Amino acid sequence: MIRLGMSESTLLFFYYLDNCKINNNLYKNDQHQLINWLYTTSGFYDKNVNGQYFNFDSNHIKSTLVYNTYFSNLMNIVKNTNYELSINFHNIIPELLDYKVQFLKYINYYNKTIHYDLLSFVKNQNVLIINPLGKLYKQQYDNGITLGMNSLKYINNGYSFFNNGIHNNILETLESIYIQINNTEFDRAIISAGAYSSFMANHIINLKKEVYIIGGNLPFYFNIKTKRVIDKFPGQINETFIIVPEDMKPHNFKLIEDGCYW
Repeated sequence: MIRLGMSESTLLFFYYLDNCKINNNLYKNDQHQLINWLYTTSGFYDKNVNGQYFNFDSNHIKSTLVYNTYFSNLMNIVKNTNYELSINFHNIIPELLDYKVQFLKYINYYNKTIHYDLLSFVKNQNVLIINPLGKLYKQQYDNGITLGMNSLKYINNGYSFFNNGIHNNILETLESIYIQINNTEFDRAIISAGAYSSFMANHIINLKKEVYIIGGNLPFYFNIKTKRVIDKFPGQINETFIIVPEDMKPHNFKLIEDGCYW
């Protein structure tokens, strides 16, 4: 599965509208808010852009190389993949609904042929997880929560919230992660890495390996008690669930969607 979250899906739709030169007065306020989300809490970053926490100039950002390269490449990924797409939108005003239908046709949304559910995807496979909590998933695997896998490895893609990261921008960080993927032996990969996910999935598909993008529900499968798991599965949490250690949480994590991922 190739999964885009609500904000990511809606931003890609707005990028499509920009390229179609649709009257952006219909969506510019929503686009501005979502671009600020993108640079603040999704992991997307570009140090050539000013801003840190919901204080970004979306008009300037829409003209930058990193933003346009990212969304142009993301459009190609979702358009050309054969994987099932999970596309989820924020509220779309009625005046844009016909364009939404056009967009879904443009990305071949209804013609994807490769479908998986997570548990059948990992059964009897040597699995790679890409997520900043990878070490914790491996710990739980070693404690017996195997989901039927043969083995589990992980890559910690790190945190890059608040428009900050170890390189100049998200595209450079992706290149460094591709090298780690190339140097890891695995059959199939699970990815839960925000704005990085679709690009890493596409890289893995190009390596002729299978991939599954999942969002913030992944910890539930490994009995990890994040805030989202507590809120979403309150009746299914028991004494086998563990919490995320403080040293695995990013600085100011509660400012990132109310700390729901930890």
